[in-house]
Amino acid sequence: DPVLLLVDNHTSHCSLPAVLFCRDNHITFLTLPPHASHVLQALAKCFFAPLKTLYSSKTEKWLIQNPGKVITLYKFSGIFQEAYSDTTRVQLAGKAFRVAGIEPNNPHIISEDCYSPSLVTLAPLDNDCTVAVAPEENEVSSSISQIDVSIQSILPLPRHEQRGVKGKENLKNLRS
Repeated sequence: DPVLLLVDNHTSHCSLPAVLFCRDNHITFLTLPPHASHVLQALAKCFFAPLKTLYSSKTEKWLIQNPGKVITLYKFSGIFQEAYSDTTRVQLAGKAFRVAGIEPNNPHIISEDCYSPSLVTLAPLDNDCTVAVAPEENEVSSSISQIDVSIQSILPLPRHEQRGVKGKENLKNLRS
């Protein structure tokens, strides 16, 4: 059976060992275009958002039914399993890939501006912006300054309350 691995275009996912592993194991390695993973990540759009919402509501319901209790790791897994099983459906996965235009392939489902870099990177530099320039290696300050500040004055050491002496003292109290 053919296997397709979709990854975003982050460098940590596109390493040479990963590509070679996929090639050696007959896995098609497909990266999503840069600056567009937020609209092309099918599972983020149609699976994880509903899962997060359903998990939050089930958690809130559990906390209301169990006032004063905390959700332990064991309770978390049970609540998450309920939300996961209620959210996971084959139809939802198919819808996710349709919405993202991945399957069937629909390159026109996402507008061109989604593929461009963020507007922040295109904004002009503010004229009032000052840039600090580091001194060159040859420039050494000849002024000497004395700083009279202790670490304790900046961040005082924590003080612990005096505790009773354990061990032999407790034994003396028990005997008397």
